[in-house]
Amino acid sequence: MPSKSKGGPDTIASLRSVIPSIFDAAQRSATGHRKHAVALHTLQTKCHDVDAEGLTGEDAFNKEFIRNLNKVLGIKKREPSADKVVKLVATFVQVSHELDMQALAKAKAKLVDTDDVFSAEPEMDVDTVSSRFVELLIKYLLQGFQAKEKLTRMRCCQIVAMSVTSLGEIDEQLYFDLIKKLTERIRDKEASIRVHAAIALSKLQSGEDEDGGEVTEALLSLLQHDPSAEVRRAVLLNIEKSPSTLPFVLERARDVDPTNRKCLFLKVMPSIDYHLLSIEDRERLLAAGVNDRDVNVKRACVRMVGESWLTFAEENLLELTSSLDVVDSPVASKVMQALFTSYPEIPENLQFDNDMWETLTPEMTFIIRSILEYYFERKDADQTDKHLPEVMKLAQLLETFGSKLENEENEELRPDFEFIIHQLLLIAKMSDFPDELGRRQMLTLMRKMILVPEIPENNIEAITDIIRKLSINEQDFIRIMVEVVSDVRETPSLADSIDEHDAVTEALLVSMKSLMIIKYILQRCFDTLSEGSSMYGLLTECVVPAVQSSEMVLQDYGIECLALCCLLDKSLAIDNLALFVQAATEGKAELRTKGLSALLDLAFMYGISDLAPSVGSASDFVELLYGELSNGDENTQAMVGEGIARLLYAHRIPEPAKVLEELLVLYYHPSTSSNYALRQCLTYFFPAFSYMAHDNQAVMQQVTVSTICRLGSVLKQQTGDAQTGATQGQAAQQIVAWADPRILEAISAMNSGSSVRTTVRMGGYTQLGVDALKRVFKASPATRKVLVQTLNKLALDESSPQTQLQQLFVLTRALTQQELFTDMITRNALARFETSLLKLLDIEKIDDVNLESWLEEPEMASVFEFVAMLDTEEDEQGDGNGEHSSDEDTGDWDVGSDVGSPERPTNGLRLGALAVSSAMSVPMSLRSRSPLKRAREERIEELTREIDELLDSESGEEDDDDENGYMSAEE
Repeated sequence: MPSKSKGGPDTIASLRSVIPSIFDAAQRSATGHRKHAVALHTLQTKCHDVDAEGLTGEDAFNKEFIRNLNKVLGIKKREPSADKVVKLVATFVQVSHELDMQALAKAKAKLVDTDDVFSAEPEMDVDTVSSRFVELLIKYLLQGFQAKEKLTRMRCCQIVAMSVTSLGEIDEQLYFDLIKKLTERIRDKEASIRVHAAIALSKLQSGEDEDGGEVTEALLSLLQHDPSAEVRRAVLLNIEKSPSTLPFVLERARDVDPTNRKCLFLKVMPSIDYHLLSIEDRERLLAAGVNDRDVNVKRACVRMVGESWLTFAEENLLELTSSLDVVDSPVASKVMQALFTSYPEIPENLQFDNDMWETLTPEMTFIIRSILEYYFERKDADQTDKHLPEVMKLAQLLETFGSKLENEENEELRPDFEFIIHQLLLIAKMSDFPDELGRRQMLTLMRKMILVPEIPENNIEAITDIIRKLSINEQDFIRIMVEVVSDVRETPSLADSIDEHDAVTEALLVSMKSLMIIKYILQRCFDTLSEGSSMYGLLTECVVPAVQSSEMVLQDYGIECLALCCLLDKSLAIDNLALFVQAATEGKAELRTKGLSALLDLAFMYGISDLAPSVGSASDFVELLYGELSNGDENTQAMVGEGIARLLYAHRIPEPAKVLEELLVLYYHPSTSSNYALRQCLTYFFPAFSYMAHDNQAVMQQVTVSTICRLGSVLKQQTGDAQTGATQGQAAQQIVAWADPRILEAISAMNSGSSVRTTVRMGGYTQLGVDALKRVFKASPATRKVLVQTLNKLALDESSPQTQLQQLFVLTRALTQQELFTDMITRNALARFETSLLKLLDIEKIDDVNLESWLEEPEMASVFEFVAMLDTEEDEQGDGNGEHSSDEDTGDWDVGSDVGSPERPTNGLRLGALAVSSAMSVPMSLRSRSPLKRAREERIEELTREIDELLDSESGEEDDDDENGYMSAEE
């Protein structure tokens, strides 16, 4: 190290060259940052050593360092060179802290080596050149927190966030100032600033209740309520995981951003022992992960279970399964299947021995069933047969555990035995029953088990599936099950003496059980129901009395069974349709839901046209369903919405346009913003319906404009904080995309593997633009703007019909002359659309438009009549003002002038477009006549003027009656 007297001035003089060179090298590559940080620390030490000579070396170093740092504080985020310089600053702070700690440790070790072991240990001086620099740097950066420039605030927060872990011991007041400033910055309007402020604040969490608690509360508020997904992610990854914060961290499993959900499963939860979570928390976490719509999130959840949780369980699958509480878990089965799919070596390494079958537990039975189901679903017959027990062995196990359940007096253990029996029944469903003796024994056992009075409903369904598999055909299955129902109804009471109230209760339970069995029978039948069949007898003996019963629970089961019968017999459905309508309109709670479900299922099966005569007309039937769309119960609303969507998709509704429009309005209506089931269903339905066939998309095109106009008034209900849905413009853009035939062709080509066709059916799509322009004239100002903005979203091309392009141009010119828009954005949008039409019509400028030839086309008659009708209405409303307005609109635009200019062109600039605009405006004397007759009369007048001009050609003067200026146009 140079001496203070000789090297000091040279070192200070070299600062303006050495420090910039280090900064320049650091921004080129990040590999040598630590080397550059050490060089800066060495230079800083040299500058400090010359202070004894009276030179302010330390101040000079700090000043030069800050000067170079200022150059990156205003650079935009994600700029590589600036990010590398920020990393250099953080590395310099870290290296300085490490070297100070090493020096402090050496000083302490030197004191220990001294002979005076009885002297008290002196306090070490922590005020070093590095600590003073860090304190100066933090104070300087805190000033940048209040800068007006958002980039400066962002860079200051970024440097603090990267350097805060290496600050060492700082002044207490500075510590509290830092927390205060960072707390202010987490409420900055810029998300990037909040991200770095949250990262820095999370690193300042302490165990003290007073300060650490305030910081934690601020971070939890960001985690829950910040609108930026990046800010929530920063807090999620950096907040301290403790019993008080863990519940809020687990909530991110339902975050709206898939990246945040994925980060929770991949980066946060793997480091947390799942034993620290309650069983309810584990269930919610796994349910959110395996049921996530994003495939990457689902994989991340399975990876967390397979790599992290299984490690915490010491690679013991039985221990992991025990922590899921499989007896009552609704998600454990799905988790296990996903785990086996991602890690197939787990089921391959498991072996089933005889001792295991003798000592079955709920967890072990669940694992066996999950493995067999895994192989069964993949149609791996070898592995399934390898692990599946013999039918006789399975029947023996079922009988054994059935006896244990019957004799068990401890109510806490009965659910375990019921669960084991249910798992064994699910295993039996996967057997092929090759042994005839085993088939007979299993069938006898199933008939015996279903007669148990307290058998759970899920076991009844499993037993019904097994009997269906054991049956020869459907008729044999029905015969067996009818006998079972008869046995259930004839089961004698177990009590010797029973009072009247208990007898009624027992009879009610028997009827409910019989109806349950009948329901599962009908769900597995496909043959047409006839009057001579055994099932028809059950209908008259069990189902009809249940429907007519005064007991609500029997009515619910009866309506459901009757609906299933009607699905097998169309005439029965027509005869009982009025009954379902009555249940849907007058029933209570569950009965109302089942009645609606029956109506929707029958309409899907047979079509509304065939069923409607029973209740009136098809429109009456549809109106009944409409009424339920406004039901206050969200579950009923979602069910009816899904049912109507299914009917539309299957072409079961006679007039689909009206129904589709109602669904579109319902989808964007503010009242359904909290009905996630309905909106999720419709989010999938609309593109699926539109892109399935051209006929479907034609219906979507037909209702697009009317739906957009209706949404203008509907979405006005969203005010203030309640405006969480789409705006009218966003909804219009989305609906127009569903109506775009080019997307349909692209999807069809992708599905078929062929190339996209060059010819696309653009007729209906272009007509959409014509309808939109017609509605603009009479729509509200807000809707006008949306419709005009939508015109450019159509992106019409050469495949659009020529006649419709001409209609669009005529309406656009008429709209331009009406001057309905005062804002520049809308007028410019309309001008851009008009320019695009000229290109598609292959016309260079508006002067070249030949409207007289268009008037002779029959397809254009409706458009010109529409424009004439608009002028007539304007005259009637204005009592003369309309004529004045019309005169102003006649030719009152300049082709060469700026479209967006609010100034009206002078009369001297009108001659070039006078002929076109006159024809567009339609003279007052011709407005009441048809376009074709008006065109003929105008042609006669034109020929007459030409003859007069030829006769008077020597005079060179224009005829004063030539108001329309055709002479100037010809010249």
